Amino acid sequence: MKKMMTKLAVIFALILMVVPMNLASAKTLEQIKEEGKLVVGTSADYPPFEWVILDENGDSKIVGIDVDIAQLIADEIGVELVMEDMPFDSLIPSVISGRIDMTIAGMTYTEERAKQIDFSEQYHQSVSNFVVLAGEEGKYTKVEDFDGLKIGVQKGTVQEQMVTENLPNAEVVSMQKTGLLIEALKTNKVDAIFIDDIVTIEFVAVNEGQIAVVADVVFENPEQGKAVALAKDNKELLELVNKVVLEAVESGKITEFIEANVSLQASSNEESDEEGSDEETAEESEEDSE
Repeated sequence: MKKMMTKLAVIFALILMVVPMNLASAKTLEQIKEEGKLVVGTSADYPPFEWVILDENGDSKIVGIDVDIAQLIADEIGVELVMEDMPFDSLIPSVISGRIDMTIAGMTYTEERAKQIDFSEQYHQSVSNFVVLAGEEGKYTKVEDFDGLKIGVQKGTVQEQMVTENLPNAEVVSMQKTGLLIEALKTNKVDAIFIDDIVTIEFVAVNEGQIAVVADVVFENPEQGKAVALAKDNKELLELVNKVVLEAVESGKITEFIEANVSLQASSNEESDEEGSDEETAEESEEDSE
């Protein structure tokens, strides 16, 4: 009898091991309402979709287009919004395991990702651009010109997949953060980087005169639709998210979010430049007094 019970216990344990984590852990809409909070994962280094600023109290705060969308969803449910910052390639596993309720991180729909998670209706279409050191953009007239070079991409992104699949002779350098890619380019650790167009605008503006976009050089079928990602088969929650996203797109609210956050990012950049100038002036004054 003891042997039989032991065998049954082992079989039961094995069954639990093969049950998909999202079925065991992902919270339903009703459970989110009961807990009173919506936990949304993002990777906050991707302005204007998501990035970190200091609020009036000097505390770090995640802002961006995706945060505004997340707030709309939380308001529709009637719960508090909690944003979780993590590496981009941790987002899908975190959705599947139930660590977060959904991810809104400028994530593009792909068939491969859709095998693991469900996507909402799309809220933005974009393309990706190659970025190189300023003055070198004229060297590249077609995608094939980048084959054989060292190309930087953010780890776990559709850009990583596109470069890997379309430039077989390129050396793909994957990094966790977009900011690291920019620095790698500026220090000649990579020949080019490949990132989302709206994000490119922000980083080129911040690094004016140092980096530049290679215009009109894109892969075939370049449009990438961004959407909210949730655990599989969470039907009621997905329906609510789709409702919020479609209403925001049709009403023009998404366009308002984009414009507001592009403006906020520009203001943040100006403040950073001013702070840098003040620090330089202070240092010069100290040197003069010495």
